[in-house]
Amino acid sequence: MTEIYRDKNRAIEERVEDLLTKMTIEEKVGQMSGFFMITPDIALEAVEKYHAGAGAPFLLWEKATDLTNTVNLIQSYALEKTRLGIPLLLYTDADHGHAFVKGTTVFPHNLGMASTWDPEFSRKVAEVSARETRATGIHQNLNPVCDIARDPRWGRTFETFGESPYLCSVMAAAMVRGYQGGEGFRVDGEHLAATAKHFPAYSAPEGGEDTAPVDISEYTFYTVHLPSFEAAIKSGVLSIMPCYNEINGKPVHGSYEYLTELLREKLGFGGIVVSDWGGVEMLHRYHRTAESYKDAVKQAVTAGLDIESIGGARFYQALLELVNNGEISERRIDLSVRRILEIKFRLGLFEKVYVDPEETQRVVGSSKNKDLALQASRKSIVLLKNEGLLPLSKDLNSILVTGPNADNLEGLLGGWTNHFGPWPSAITVLEAIKGKVSSKTKVSYVKGADYNELGNLEEVKEKAKESDVAITVLGEPAYIHEFWNLADAASVMSFDTGLPSVELTKELKQKLLARLDVFPSRVLLELPYSQLKLVEAIREVGTPIVAVLLLGRPLAVKWIAENIPAILLAFHPGLEGGRAIADILFGDYNPGGKLPVSIPKYVGQIPVRHNFKSRPFVEAHPPAYAPLFEFGYGLSYTSFEYSDLEVFPKKVGVGGTVKVSLTVKNIGEMAGDEVVQVYVCDVCSSRVTPLKELKGFTRISLKPGESQRVNLQLHVEDLAVYQGGGRFAVERGQFKIMVGASCEDIRLEDSFEVI
Repeated sequence: MTEIYRDKNRAIEERVEDLLTKMTIEEKVGQMSGFFMITPDIALEAVEKYHAGAGAPFLLWEKATDLTNTVNLIQSYALEKTRLGIPLLLYTDADHGHAFVKGTTVFPHNLGMASTWDPEFSRKVAEVSARETRATGIHQNLNPVCDIARDPRWGRTFETFGESPYLCSVMAAAMVRGYQGGEGFRVDGEHLAATAKHFPAYSAPEGGEDTAPVDISEYTFYTVHLPSFEAAIKSGVLSIMPCYNEINGKPVHGSYEYLTELLREKLGFGGIVVSDWGGVEMLHRYHRTAESYKDAVKQAVTAGLDIESIGGARFYQALLELVNNGEISERRIDLSVRRILEIKFRLGLFEKVYVDPEETQRVVGSSKNKDLALQASRKSIVLLKNEGLLPLSKDLNSILVTGPNADNLEGLLGGWTNHFGPWPSAITVLEAIKGKVSSKTKVSYVKGADYNELGNLEEVKEKAKESDVAITVLGEPAYIHEFWNLADAASVMSFDTGLPSVELTKELKQKLLARLDVFPSRVLLELPYSQLKLVEAIREVGTPIVAVLLLGRPLAVKWIAENIPAILLAFHPGLEGGRAIADILFGDYNPGGKLPVSIPKYVGQIPVRHNFKSRPFVEAHPPAYAPLFEFGYGLSYTSFEYSDLEVFPKKVGVGGTVKVSLTVKNIGEMAGDEVVQVYVCDVCSSRVTPLKELKGFTRISLKPGESQRVNLQLHVEDLAVYQGGGRFAVERGQFKIMVGASCEDIRLEDSFEVI
């Protein structure tokens, strides 16, 4: 007779309870213990000695099938060599595709996906990412990042969906649906568990320093940082990852208030809470709210943690001792194990956990998936400036291509990516340009400058004199956290804790400090001297210049904006980014991306954002606050006309909806995309609210001369005003509606009243 937990026809709740009754306390604690499985031997030992329930095979993989075979080996041991045969839950950071594995499809990072302003398209991207990741035997993606970009000094800005709580909420919810295959716990064999991170306010650290204390008002906490997590939870996200930081003096990994009272009781989250790497250890080592590591484990589990992602044997032994000593009840352990088993059953791991390497090869990096990545890269690129130079002719006599990102994959791929050595079928910007122009066009390449070092500018000038146009590909390399590259991280991290080692050598400490003085870093928010001098040198000889910026965050590029006639911006556009950039440069694709973040004129302006509040004694938008390029901004090779705005009804109840309708017409000579944006101002409210805040948008495509009636709905409940104590309320009164092509380019205005 088949045991209940092995019977796929039984309800999941029955299967969970049956398996739970059969487990020893050691096996239960093992389910909560995640391991950093950097080798198969470590993984097998984790299963055999510590009953490991989860882990991260987190190496950089040369081939997807290598990962598949390793995962199958680990799972076969768990299923066939252990008493109950419980499969492992395996997770990875597939932030923009399964990018730690070569040969996979690598999409733009989240900031680039936000630049598409197309949540339905982003859902499709997440779905492909899920299929490729699941095809290698990984079941959980530690994404989407729901943090709000508030400070470009923060090194994880490129992982966010930008500065707008509304835009971030819509995009995060779409990505959750894509990863998981729909809303709610409906996950099948082609999808995986999404993880909304880093709950609840990671992106506002003091000084922009990663993991630093977060010191924000209750108002900002609830109105800016929580909405995107609420949206992910409403979409059924299966996992939440807490942030490293302390908020209001309480480290989130050890806070019952945040992980249970807020997350579960107030927001209604029912999935698993998985620690960030080293987050439990930090309670003892850095936050010093725990006297020992064991005390840190007690704090975290009591707070509501379900899995310590890479706590390994140390976490297992500490937690088991706490249970055996009566400091943590078995009932508390059962709560977490029940949640973990439920997700494993919902993922279908007890029915099908092995992966076919042939299926891996068929799914991963397919031509269809790469076509989608090319579309994503195209849609994400923002045209910042064009004084008639673009699009370029494919029949130019000569073109100079230069800059640190011209013949380099780093700027395309960005962080959380295996960018060591050659990528299969990868095309740099230089190679894409060569493949785009006619056979008679001479394409010259001189690097001219590295990210921080000058090259041979005399050679650059000579080639520029001979060229009809110079394409300078500037910007940032790949980085993670505090602007470390992967080599930096490997040199300082401890594999036991996931944190910088306590025993850092003097040389390594100096290296970490020196990173502040080397672009990119927290304190360097402009293009470095070497890159600016490269552009200046070309400008001196009079050759027209196109600047292509590959960035992970908004930098103050005032000189470039004032002196260069054409500028393209791509936020680490992924493996197909080179082709996408060439398509736009030569007019095969009309750019339609819009900025999800404001770009400052000066470093001293920071913070700059669209949803600022009124400042007494100054105009509504003082010149000192005006950004270089505003939120929602982006040019096209065509033009759009807005007309006939209707807002209906003019009076609406507190639970109603308002229809915003208008006509948009392409009045140019080229087909193109426009992002119609709706901003709202609460004219008079009990609390100070932003003067202008994004509350709706849609991206449309129009042929030359074509018109479309655009209809958007505003839910009055989304205009609720924060009342304090975590409570919101819709307030009666006038609301101003502003519709435009950016937060500053407002074309039409109207209003309605909540009664």
